[in-house]
Amino acid sequence: MKFIKTTIVGGIVFIVPIIIIIVIVGKAFELMLKVARPIDKLIPIESIGGIAFANLLALLAILVVCFVAGAIAKSPLAKKLYQAIDTGLLAIPGYAFIKAHTDSIKLGQAEAKSMQPVLVQFDDNSQLGFEIERLDNGQVVIYLPGAPDPWSGTVAYFSMDRVRKLELSASEAMSNVKRLGRGSQALQKEMRTK
Repeated sequence: MKFIKTTIVGGIVFIVPIIIIIVIVGKAFELMLKVARPIDKLIPIESIGGIAFANLLALLAILVVCFVAGAIAKSPLAKKLYQAIDTGLLAIPGYAFIKAHTDSIKLGQAEAKSMQPVLVQFDDNSQLGFEIERLDNGQVVIYLPGAPDPWSGTVAYFSMDRVRKLELSASEAMSNVKRLGRGSQALQKEMRTK
């Protein structure tokens, strides 16, 4: 059952961006075709290899726009803008969880870094949480999710010696929180520390 579920989710994560790209390129082609048709009337060539010249102009225009956008995306300013937008989106409840979940699906557990599941040691107990970042002063920023709703929780700062990384994916940790900890025995092997 887990294989079927992860395969379906993986398929959705794979197909949705492709569908979005097809829709966007289709709309861009329609727009560029409107621009290319008047230019087509000025050029005596009607078709090249059976393809209407206006269609070729529209396709060429899309490729040029994509090339320019790609060149801009590599600039330091664009990277800063992306970071600012991503940081702003983190203020939206649930964005960080969605990002962590899709990262763990796309990249695999070892490479998903946006929210690393951890076990935080308090004085006499420990709690499942997510490491957000490590600070220069030696503290670790931890998000402690609420149960059964991991969308609400609290942010706390701990010393590094109280935080142990777990060999769990973000989605496995969230599922455990949603189930109020039920099934922790089955996760015991995965809850080994790194």
